Amino acid sequence: MGKPVIRWGMLLVIIGLVMLSACAAKGASTGKEDEFEASIYQSYPDLKKRLVAITEVKRVVDGDTFETKNGDKVRLIGVNTPETVKPGSPVEKFGKQASDYTKKRLTGQTVYLYKDTGEKDKYGRLLCYVFLKGEPVMYNETLVREGYANVMSVPPNVMYQDKFVKLEREARQQKRGLWADEKK
Repeated sequence: MGKPVIRWGMLLVIIGLVMLSACAAKGASTGKEDEFEASIYQSYPDLKKRLVAITEVKRVVDGDTFETKNGDKVRLIGVNTPETVKPGSPVEKFGKQASDYTKKRLTGQTVYLYKDTGEKDKYGRLLCYVFLKGEPVMYNETLVREGYANVMSVPPNVMYQDKFVKLEREARQQKRGLWADEKK
């Protein structure tokens, strides 16, 4: 048997497929940012240096965790909503409301996912800042602002920690969501 012959056409196809795969990881085949991404970067310029994944939310697990159509589990960075699915524990105060809010907002929606420094948590979930297509305000931020979540900073993912702390303080002062007075 002789040496294998590599045909130039086959080599070009392979190179093309590798390049296409790299662009798909960015979320667009051209590698250029779309108009929506540009609107995100106006308010969150630090994210411009980060790769973005664009996907669809298949199902919401609870207020701060969801699964993509690809089967990836995603945990929102910097926030913590009350538990609803912790085995052996009761549903925490305002947990159902936070979970229902996220289900209503994210299920079936196209989202843009950005990572901070760390990629996954100890449960194997992707750690991300999340934007709903067409809404240039970070969803993590919205949960805190509206009182559905409190701040949870886990180094090294602390890019927006100061912003989240300020928003939580405002939600507490305005008695939104978690911070509302209990009705008697």
